[in-house]
Amino acid sequence: MALAAEGVSFGYRRGRPVLRDLSVRFEPGAVTAVVGPNGAGKTTLLRLLLGLRRPDTGRVMLDARAVGSLTARERATRMAYVPQRSRLGFAFTVREVVRHGRFATPGDGVGTAVETAMREVGVESLADEPFEMLSAGQQQRVLIARAIAQLAAPCPDGETRVLAADEPLSALDPKHAMETAGLIRSLVARGPALAAVVVLHDLTAALRFADRAALLDGSGRLAALGPVESTLRPEVLESVFAVPFARVQGDGCTGILPAAPPPDAVRV
Repeated sequence: MALAAEGVSFGYRRGRPVLRDLSVRFEPGAVTAVVGPNGAGKTTLLRLLLGLRRPDTGRVMLDARAVGSLTARERATRMAYVPQRSRLGFAFTVREVVRHGRFATPGDGVGTAVETAMREVGVESLADEPFEMLSAGQQQRVLIARAIAQLAAPCPDGETRVLAADEPLSALDPKHAMETAGLIRSLVARGPALAAVVVLHDLTAALRFADRAALLDGSGRLAALGPVESTLRPEVLESVFAVPFARVQGDGCTGILPAAPPPDAVRV
């Protein structure tokens, strides 16, 4: 039981593939980081996994069903999406935006789920503020709260749920980035059967809080897949990003960064 892309290829224009013959499995109970260069198809992969786009070839499966065969309500019950940014056409408040996560699954307990989600992300004091007036980082936290409220909807036992997040840490300050990473991990740990798929550019963040990594190369192919410790190795990353990397250790933390170029390679 899992979310899986099987032999998936996709392009927005004929003859211009973004993803090529991609097969990757996202297990419940794990955070999988999707990493790769700009234009590698990371956001496109999320859209395919969520059924927002259909692959040109191959298929996307959620448990034993093709994602494309799920109704919109079924997808809303089992799959939550945190985009990089969200623009609204109306002056919704923070509470209303979070409540939108339960639009397809109304019923008893929605109000409690909304208030709990805002409290978990730390935006309860902003509940009556207009969403569009918030900073980018505050908006990002509200979108995460919306996903949490959505995933609180009743779901049959044993069915895999999915949290798909596109750069959820990018607009956050260090404190909130750490708290959000920890919150995503706690959501996966508490279940039930939740698979988290998180697009990240910050390789150190991926190394520190993801369980597995799917590394895409610049042509939209899968370059590596597996535990973060073996996938995000300097030699593997160098083959994809075409720059050297070094793993750094200090004060009990491990990171991975582009290696400094030799002095004679620096140009002003």
